[in-house]
Amino acid sequence: MPGQAKTRLSNFLGEKAIQVYKILLESVIHSFEGDVLLSLSEPDSTGYFAQEYPTLPQSIQKPGHLGLRMAEAFLEARRDWPEHSILLTGGDVPEYTPAIAQRAANALEQFDVVLIPAGDGGYSTVGLSHNLQADDATIRSSFEGMDWSTDRVFAQQQERFRTLGWTVATLEPVEDLDDAADLYRLMRRPLPGSVRDQLSRILPSIAVILPVLNEAENLKFVLEPLIESGLFSHIVCADNGSDDGSQELASSLGVEVTHCQRKGYGSTCLVAMEYLSGFSDWDVLLFTDADGSDDPADLFKVLGPVVSGRADLCIGRRQGGLLLHQRFGNWLATFLIRLLYRHRYSDLGPFRAIGRAALSRLRMDDPDFGWTVQMQIRALRAGLRVQEADVTSRKRHAGRSKVSATVRGSVMAGWVILRTVGKEFLLNKNLSRR
Repeated sequence: MPGQAKTRLSNFLGEKAIQVYKILLESVIHSFEGDVLLSLSEPDSTGYFAQEYPTLPQSIQKPGHLGLRMAEAFLEARRDWPEHSILLTGGDVPEYTPAIAQRAANALEQFDVVLIPAGDGGYSTVGLSHNLQADDATIRSSFEGMDWSTDRVFAQQQERFRTLGWTVATLEPVEDLDDAADLYRLMRRPLPGSVRDQLSRILPSIAVILPVLNEAENLKFVLEPLIESGLFSHIVCADNGSDDGSQELASSLGVEVTHCQRKGYGSTCLVAMEYLSGFSDWDVLLFTDADGSDDPADLFKVLGPVVSGRADLCIGRRQGGLLLHQRFGNWLATFLIRLLYRHRYSDLGPFRAIGRAALSRLRMDDPDFGWTVQMQIRALRAGLRVQEADVTSRKRHAGRSKVSATVRGSVMAGWVILRTVGKEFLLNKNLSRR
């Protein structure tokens, strides 16, 4: 059920998270032969496991923290198969194969326990040898007191086993699936064709546009987290005539660059959108600034509502970081939208995600700073499902803003935004008369 799969992935994918887990679980179980015990977190009320795996024994995990549930699963398996070494892994380890399980089983012929680490500081598999001489209470204690879901778990578990006098073998890391970034990175690694095809039908591909004008001081700081996230099929620096080396730096970092000589935020976004229209491998488009003011930790908050299908457009609602005149302009523009369109926006923040089909319905054409407000007004006129998500607004990483740092720039941007609100209202009235 949604919310009972891992929270970070469920928050991002919504009900799609369940489909993803089913695909990955099936791919692992179907690759194994021999003794497999399914340890379920709760009774199989939907009948899914009974229908899909009628020949596999099932048990219900005991209540308690993760360590206690793991210990009880081991104890039950040891009672059922006293002559066997036992390997325990999750349903979120898609690259766990019989070959890896065999290497772990071989290690348990010489060691008391085996651990397979994950890249995030946890571990994806743990095994106990059939030769391990330990009573039930000791096995339970071996999983007590771990800082679960942190990057300390693998080291803590190793130390606990060794404190008990047990010999420990470790194998090469095998990644588990904790969040959306893990899932998108998985899609870029070798997978069985059927698994890749099934996941591709569920997971929207994501592209991102960063409008850029002389941001060479900030680009590496901004781009590296986006690249490392593994989320994006396209990362496009929409250059607006930079002369500080921004274009060359972006290219050297391996991202795509578009060129727009006509100065204007909207103009450079339009050129980048036209470029992306030539590719079929994206379904969701993210806009984020290139000055470091948007926190990449908020990517999932902004993308999640659109990727999961809960919204067509999600706008980052900035918390902190805005100057007084920016806050006033924001308030005035959103007040006018509420007055004219009966919708309560909180912000005109540039950090936003929108579905490809929804974006095509808006027919965006504003060439300047009216871009963001035009998108929000046209989204209302088009009947799009709109959400806002709280995001951190930081000070730009380096350099000086071309707009908000100067009174003239702020006044001009504010005037363009207010003019766009009025222009869109008049356009809407004219269309309604036809």
